[in-house]
Amino acid sequence: MAAPSESAELKLVSSIRYKLAAVSGDEKKLSEILQSQLAPLLEKAGSLHKAVREDTFKAFMSVKNFVQPSGVVIPVAALLEQYKRTSSPIVKQLDLALIREGMSRLDQPKRRNLFPVVLRDISKETNSASAAGFFNIFLRLLLEIKIPGRGSAEDLALRESFGLTKPSDAQYVANWLGKLFLLRQDIALASEDELSAKLAASPSGLTKEDVSFLRNKDPKAWKPNTPNSISLPECKTKAAGFLASGAFRDDERYLPIICAAGSADSRISSIADDVLKRATVDLESEGIVQSLFVAHGNLPAAHRMQILRLLSKSAVACAPKQRVVDAVKEDFALTTGDNSPVTGLEALRLHKALLGFLSWIARNSSESTAPDTKMGPALVMILKDYVLRQGWPAPNPRNNQSQSQDEQRLRANAYETIGTLARVSSLEDKAKDSLLKWLFDSLVSDSSPDIVVYIESSLSSMMGLFKSADAAQHRDLEVLLLEYMNLPDRQSIRTARHVAARFANNCLPYHNIKARWISILALAANERRDVVEEGQRGLDPWWATKLHPEETLKLPDWKELATFLFDSTTRQVGEHEMAVDQTSRYALYSNDRLQAFPIAIRFVKQILFLTALAENNIEIDWESRLDTQIQNDLAARHSIREYMKATDPDTILLILNAALDGLRDHPDIGAEDCVACLAEILYFAPTHTVISSIARRTHELLSLRSSNNQKIRQLVAKAFGILAPWNDRTPLDIAQLRELLSSTDEPPASLSAQYQCSLACLASFLATSTYYGRLSPPEASDLIQFVNTCSLRGLLGNDTAIQNVAMDSFAQLWTADIGWPSREEDLNTLIERLTSLALQGNEKSIHALGRLTMPGLSEVSNNEETPAGKVLDKLFSLSEIKRTEVHFAIGEAIAAAIARWDSDSVQLSIDVQPTGHGEAIIGSLRKKPEQIGATLDKLVNNCKETKPSLIKSSGIWLFCIIQYCSSLPDIQSRLRDCQVAFMRLLTARDELVQETASRGLALVYEKGDQSLKGDLVKDLVSSFTGTKAQLKVDEDTELFDAGALPTGEGKSITSYKDIINLANEVGDQRLIYKFMALATNAATWTARSAFGKFGLSNILSDADLDPKIYPKLYRYRFDPNPNVRRSMDDIWKAVVKDQTVTIDVHFDAIMTDLFKSILDGREWRVREASCAAIADLIYGQPFLKYEKYYTDIWRVTLRVLDDQKGSVRAAALKLCMGLSKTLVSQLQENNSSSSAQAMVAQVLPFLLSDKGIENSVEEIKLMAISTVLDVVKNGGDALKPFIPTIITHTLGLLSTVEPAQINYYYQRVSEEDREGLDKLRSTAATRSPLFECVVNCLRFTDEAVMSQLAPQLVATIKSALGMQTKIGCSEVLSTLAIRHSIFLAPFNAIFVKSLYTQILDRNNEVSKAYARSAAYLLRSASPETRDRYTVRLVDLYFGAEDDLRRQKVADAVLAIAKASPDAFTDLETRLLPFAYFAKLDTDDYVSEVFEAAWSQHAGGNHTVKRYISEIVGLISKGLETSKWALQHAAAFTVASMITALSNTTGKDGQFDVSTLQQIWPVLDKALSLKTFKGKERLVTAYPLLIRHGKKWWESDPATLAQTKKIAFREAKRNNDEYRPYAFEALADYAAVREDMDMYAEVVALVSQYLDSRDEAHKLTALEQKTIDAALKAAMTAYNRPRMRSAPVSVLSEIVITVEGAKQAVSAAKDTLFTNARDLLEQAAQSGAATSSDESLLATRWFRILLQDEANVVLESQRTARAKALLAFATAWEKGLFGAVNGQGSLIGEMQEKLTQMKSVERSLDVLKLLDQISQKLGG
Repeated sequence: MAAPSESAELKLVSSIRYKLAAVSGDEKKLSEILQSQLAPLLEKAGSLHKAVREDTFKAFMSVKNFVQPSGVVIPVAALLEQYKRTSSPIVKQLDLALIREGMSRLDQPKRRNLFPVVLRDISKETNSASAAGFFNIFLRLLLEIKIPGRGSAEDLALRESFGLTKPSDAQYVANWLGKLFLLRQDIALASEDELSAKLAASPSGLTKEDVSFLRNKDPKAWKPNTPNSISLPECKTKAAGFLASGAFRDDERYLPIICAAGSADSRISSIADDVLKRATVDLESEGIVQSLFVAHGNLPAAHRMQILRLLSKSAVACAPKQRVVDAVKEDFALTTGDNSPVTGLEALRLHKALLGFLSWIARNSSESTAPDTKMGPALVMILKDYVLRQGWPAPNPRNNQSQSQDEQRLRANAYETIGTLARVSSLEDKAKDSLLKWLFDSLVSDSSPDIVVYIESSLSSMMGLFKSADAAQHRDLEVLLLEYMNLPDRQSIRTARHVAARFANNCLPYHNIKARWISILALAANERRDVVEEGQRGLDPWWATKLHPEETLKLPDWKELATFLFDSTTRQVGEHEMAVDQTSRYALYSNDRLQAFPIAIRFVKQILFLTALAENNIEIDWESRLDTQIQNDLAARHSIREYMKATDPDTILLILNAALDGLRDHPDIGAEDCVACLAEILYFAPTHTVISSIARRTHELLSLRSSNNQKIRQLVAKAFGILAPWNDRTPLDIAQLRELLSSTDEPPASLSAQYQCSLACLASFLATSTYYGRLSPPEASDLIQFVNTCSLRGLLGNDTAIQNVAMDSFAQLWTADIGWPSREEDLNTLIERLTSLALQGNEKSIHALGRLTMPGLSEVSNNEETPAGKVLDKLFSLSEIKRTEVHFAIGEAIAAAIARWDSDSVQLSIDVQPTGHGEAIIGSLRKKPEQIGATLDKLVNNCKETKPSLIKSSGIWLFCIIQYCSSLPDIQSRLRDCQVAFMRLLTARDELVQETASRGLALVYEKGDQSLKGDLVKDLVSSFTGTKAQLKVDEDTELFDAGALPTGEGKSITSYKDIINLANEVGDQRLIYKFMALATNAATWTARSAFGKFGLSNILSDADLDPKIYPKLYRYRFDPNPNVRRSMDDIWKAVVKDQTVTIDVHFDAIMTDLFKSILDGREWRVREASCAAIADLIYGQPFLKYEKYYTDIWRVTLRVLDDQKGSVRAAALKLCMGLSKTLVSQLQENNSSSSAQAMVAQVLPFLLSDKGIENSVEEIKLMAISTVLDVVKNGGDALKPFIPTIITHTLGLLSTVEPAQINYYYQRVSEEDREGLDKLRSTAATRSPLFECVVNCLRFTDEAVMSQLAPQLVATIKSALGMQTKIGCSEVLSTLAIRHSIFLAPFNAIFVKSLYTQILDRNNEVSKAYARSAAYLLRSASPETRDRYTVRLVDLYFGAEDDLRRQKVADAVLAIAKASPDAFTDLETRLLPFAYFAKLDTDDYVSEVFEAAWSQHAGGNHTVKRYISEIVGLISKGLETSKWALQHAAAFTVASMITALSNTTGKDGQFDVSTLQQIWPVLDKALSLKTFKGKERLVTAYPLLIRHGKKWWESDPATLAQTKKIAFREAKRNNDEYRPYAFEALADYAAVREDMDMYAEVVALVSQYLDSRDEAHKLTALEQKTIDAALKAAMTAYNRPRMRSAPVSVLSEIVITVEGAKQAVSAAKDTLFTNARDLLEQAAQSGAATSSDESLLATRWFRILLQDEANVVLESQRTARAKALLAFATAWEKGLFGAVNGQGSLIGEMQEKLTQMKSVERSLDVLKLLDQISQKLGG
């Protein structure tokens, strides 16, 4: 199409311009033409022809002038469309100018309709000038729109309805809104010259162009109180709400909403925070993360914090390492320097966000496998600089305490993050060492104790960096750690030894000697417990295997360790130390480190022995195992001895010399460790290379003889015995020892220790010399005799300690076959003395008795009984001893007696390796076969006895014999007999006997052949599977534990004899059998408890067992008896190689057996064990495995939950909890899985039945409820089929779980207290876990669920009895209405109808709750449902028989007003008039509640005017009822309505005739009611209607007459309280009726109350009020027109009336003065001057006003009188009473009176008024 010609366009422009000019004076016509012509006119501004453009611009200027009147409507929509359509920038500018002008003239709905037009294609604007203006228009419209609630249907459709369907438009708007949030007020108002400087000084994230765009190039665009400006805070708030709406997707608004989140305005930031929380943006998207980093670099600090928090949730944010470093540097730069832009609290918050981000980086970087060589080291240095800037090593002091604490927390986080980052970074060795030293310096120097924890954490994080195999790195670390281990306390605030020790343990290998030295120092440090514990770990090889699991344990080289630890090179004194003589000769052990010496000695010894034994399997108790092995294992001893033979003796000597040096130099420190090391190593050391070399220092040991430590003395004696035979100066030492022993027979206490050690040394020397074969006969005899004499003397003495040493001495000598008593008497004395001590439980005496049988002479006797036999009999006689450990000593003694040196216990007791003659002696002292056989026979027979003490002792002795002599053929041949004996002992009640039997059987099994093993297995299985135990009893057989069967007399039944005695006393022999049945059962369980002890179960591990044993065995593992449980568990572990496979194969059999046991088990222990077994069996199993048993499990579990035995109930409860936990775990992991759904489908119907939550047993009920709650909380969609049932059942339960105490209290409190208690009960019901279950169920409501729930819920509502259930039902309805209204529509009417009666519930809380629910339901209810409900409320109100019913209706209406304001608004035609009527109810509560409803919806006088017809209708309805309360409320409503209409009309305004015609009938009817309390309100309003209805009554004579009749009728009513108001109303009525003078009639009516003769002070308050009203009526009921025309006449009439009412005037002075003033002022205003002389009238009025002057005492009365006199003087001055000049006498009287009044007046205000009166009177 060809372009229009220039002439045609000019013609068009001219034509339009002419049309506009022609109608420019008519706004309406101008508006019509503009609608069609303005857009075409402005379009020509984009013409190709210059002349056209110029004419168009001229026309535009004319239009601008034409549209200036506000009444002209500009076609804004058409201009917007043209703006969108055109490409001409000129046209756009012209459009924008008129659009801005026209928008303000549109009403709000039209402005809102423009919003989608503005937003559509807004992103296509390319011209910045017009785009800025158009965006400004968008912002103005944004303030007008109403944004729906988030998540609503309107909100979800907002994007389309607002025209943002194109993503580019939404993104454009979101981006600019984001920049709007960055616009500060100071920047928005800055001039162009100031803008650049402000942006540079305080960056906002905006460029100068952005600011120019946002303020449309006008600095005043955002200036407050400027025409056409926009409020920046309000605009931002609206923009935040708009961004949060459904108009934008999360990815479009994410960055802009971050800008909003940084706002200081909480209204904006709260919205933004909520959006960010709900946002579904993928923070793992690289694009999102990149945009966040870009935004971080541009935005201010507050917004950077938000971005850092978001980046701290993204793992991808850790990837761009350089970006991370740059971002961190930038943020720290903002807070650095003297002129930093970010300071104070904002800087603290930024640092907090930064450290949080860095912590996130550190945690996520640890998962990366690639080494970090750039980001990590850089960040570590940045954080280190941050700490240094705060002050280092101690932080700089701060004035602000709170800020200082915050910075301290950040400093702590920085330290911690440094360690975490360093751990995942690849640092250079130099940097790594430097950082470690810096952290150690920080640890020892930082003054804040709170920081230390974080520094230690940082150091701990760095440990992984130093776990290296590089020896050079080890050396550097050793130097550093030793520096801080040795750092003197005075050089630091705190020690770093704990961390240093940890580093040594974790970073250096166990074989590192320097690391072990650090551990020794830590263990020796007299510091915190953690330092000592770290030292212990460092020396513990088992801990080394845990700290370095990846490495094979390598022990330190004990030779190098000894060389390092015991280096005697002189140590150089440091500069910081004083030159003090050192106690130890070894350089490492300065005086402050002496405690480390014994630790080093002990550690070297232990490493030596571990190395010698080649121990590879180090256990946690390795120390005790090592000691036990050395003491009790002959093979281990041999290994150590052979290892030392092959070892260089120099290092062994170094250790031994060091131990001796320690004893010599500092015997008070670690003497026990030193001497123990010496004695233990000497035992294994080679004789000729080591012992003979060190023997020269034997005498040094004697200095410890006086030690108070018994163990030290024993070790000294042991070491002396080993060394002395090889020492050349031993005779001197022997002489020294003999000298002390010879010096006294009974040493004093001071010499007792030395005496004991001397005797022990001599005995040890004699024994070891014998073993070495180095005892020379001549000297030996004398010394042996001497020792024997001293020992015998000590044995017979009273000193227990010396006795023990003497017995040890004898034992050593007799073991070496020396020291046999030379006389028979001495032998007998020894035997008797030792036996007497043995009977007292002295183990040393028992040991000595056993060794007394070893010498060869013990078998020589002159009679039939040998000494050895005699001693053996003595040992057997000790069976009555009760102490168990003593019997083990007896057993060891018996073994020594019958086997002598063939007993392991004897071989383990010697301290040296016999040689030469010593070996010959041992060879001659071997076993005694005859005594072995006899002893075994005796013990086996004794095991068959029934005496408990004999059984116990025989079993232990038999065990000891097998333990120590099992290698002998004599013992081997009798193993079967021993086995039978031990089997019999399994049924013993003493647990120790059982353990002994178990150990014995295990030993027999180990030593026996295959036949014996088979027999043993058979016996064991029979014992296990048997159900009865055969008891062989006699009178002393112990059947029950003491106290198990008390008799009530402080005694109990224990033996068979006790049972017989009890049966005889009672006379019922059947008791014997009953008790024996109990004992048999106890024996069965006792045997089973012993079955698995101490390796006995291992016997079954190789046997083929019947599969039927598995169910039984599985159940026994959970028996209540701990012994049985432990035993069965051991058997299970031994028999079952693969537990998973065994259970899988026998699962059904085990489960079936458990069901049978739990239901049919007669014994409580069976039921209890079955419960525990089921719980363990199903734990961890897939549901399909036990699905078919699931319901049965619940059934039997809940059944035994009511068991009579408490422990069974506890086990059942535990099983229930396990089932519940399993179910909940399944649901939490995946509630839509088939297993979860199957579990729910099986268990919920059962739990919801009468077997579960409706069970009569309280325990079962509570357990079922608890399970249902857990299932509902995690059930998800799997619950949907059960939701209706769960909800209705749970609602019913709400009333049953309340404690009975509350109901008891509730029945006994007052009604007022009950209301408060009801509130608490209702709150508790809705906050209880049960109701939480209901709420959780409702989350899954959909159409299908609702269709099933609705009828059940309605039925529950109707049948509910308990208060809590009713409250719950109401809350369910409310929840459905609020959150699930979309599914509620088909059932809304049903629910509302079901509440018709519920809102009238007698309980106030229940009725209010149901009323609230009904209100919520009305939100989505249909109009018909709403109408029915509200009509019913009105009907209920007017049909109420009492106040309570109306109170319920009031609550229901208020609930609608508050909960459903929209519904109330829709129904306000009915509800507002109803509320207005009811707020005047006679009941205070009803009135108050309806008043709140009326006020809630802006009820006011104009609202009353709008609903006159409806209110009158309700009044008529109220007046027609027979209920006085409603009639009175109707009367009050009439009065209130008239008053409200009067307020809206004004004082002299007139009501509409139609209004009056509606009001008059009800007013007339209301006034005709009998007088009632409050009717005065109605009669007071009556004159108002007459005043505002002149037009109506003037045209209706009949009504006019009726009004007068009513006025006088009401005044004549005989009600004293009502009469004053009626008088006043009559006076007001007379005043209004200007058409007639009723003064005489009124005075005639009230005159009787003016003539009272009573004294004023005798009047009652009511009489006083009546007189006031009567006097007022007499003074105000005059005719107003007559007053205006003939005031003197009116005044004359009134003065006559007042003069005749002197008593009334005296009683009603205030009324007189007030009304007289008004009366005289009205007369003065009339302007009617009197030509005649009325001075007499004036005098009368003057005197009336001054009447009874003496009684006018109150200032208020004097003031009122003065004002009345002033009104009188004004009227007199105006000539109302005639010419002033002719009234000289009156003037004189008045002046005199005034002068007198002023002379006595004290009030300045009154004096001022009196002065004014004088002036008017000419005074």
